[in-house]
Amino acid sequence: MKILRIILCIAMIGFLVLTPKTLIKGAQTSYVDQRFVRDTDRYTGSIMLYHIVRHRPYAGSLTQWLKTRAAAYEKKHKGVYIEIEGMDEQRFEERLNYGQRPDAYSFFSGTMYPDQLKTIENLNFPYLEGIVQTDRCLPYCFSGYLKLIKTPEEAEETFYFANEILAARARQTHKTDTEERADVLYLDFRRAGDLLRYKDGFALSVFEPIDNFTDAVCWMGIDRETDDAKSAVILDFIGFLTDPDSQQTLNALGLLSVRSDVRNTPPEPSLKRVFRAYETVTTVDPFRWNLQYDSLREDARKAINGDTDAHNRFTNRFRECCS
Repeated sequence: MKILRIILCIAMIGFLVLTPKTLIKGAQTSYVDQRFVRDTDRYTGSIMLYHIVRHRPYAGSLTQWLKTRAAAYEKKHKGVYIEIEGMDEQRFEERLNYGQRPDAYSFFSGTMYPDQLKTIENLNFPYLEGIVQTDRCLPYCFSGYLKLIKTPEEAEETFYFANEILAARARQTHKTDTEERADVLYLDFRRAGDLLRYKDGFALSVFEPIDNFTDAVCWMGIDRETDDAKSAVILDFIGFLTDPDSQQTLNALGLLSVRSDVRNTPPEPSLKRVFRAYETVTTVDPFRWNLQYDSLREDARKAINGDTDAHNRFTNRFRECCS
């Protein structure tokens, strides 16, 4: 018996000496601790995102949509809080002048410069054909333009254009026999929606596509001074916004997805033909558009009044922004 005890003691000492440290550590850790280990490297805290409004959706508010999606993201990522603040471009410039920079930006083409943003990695999903790629921001939705044709029995030849650039393009290429007998309004989606919602006399109006061009693409980028931990969360949030389920909810606002594998469904039947025209898209580099926008508008004004040289400059600038 004494010999057996000696053998058992020797075996126990050998086991303790030879047992890996990881097993000993595991034996000292409770089952609950193992099941609910927190990732201490993941950022927790608040992230400020400015949404800068240059374009508005056909209906509703993109700022509110972002707030709703942020709340959904926060439920899945405890300890992360994403604050969304919407503002126009003037207020945005005032904030920057006072040194009030957010962690990230949601903005439309032509609003920001590349040196305001960090380099950002692309997301691995199928982009809609024609969406411009850049390493400083990622697109997550877009709006567009259309013709609103009013056809009363005694219509006069009346045109309205939402902006000079649209007028310079439309006057050259899109005047039809129908338009010569009707009141035609070249509008962005929001103005068309507001006319139908709040104005009389457009009950018999028809929405027609112009083409598949738009500069109303909304992007998201990260401020150049945002640290890496916050940047990782922001990139993950952009991935959440561009997930097919999130993208499908944009259609309720009359916005379109940047994904080729999401089928856009217009919020009302009158927009079907317009949405169909945007199954592929021609759009602009967001930063070239910023640099060229004022010159484009000036040349467009002159081109509308018959200045051939201005028309040629406008055409060349426009092509450069779309390439």
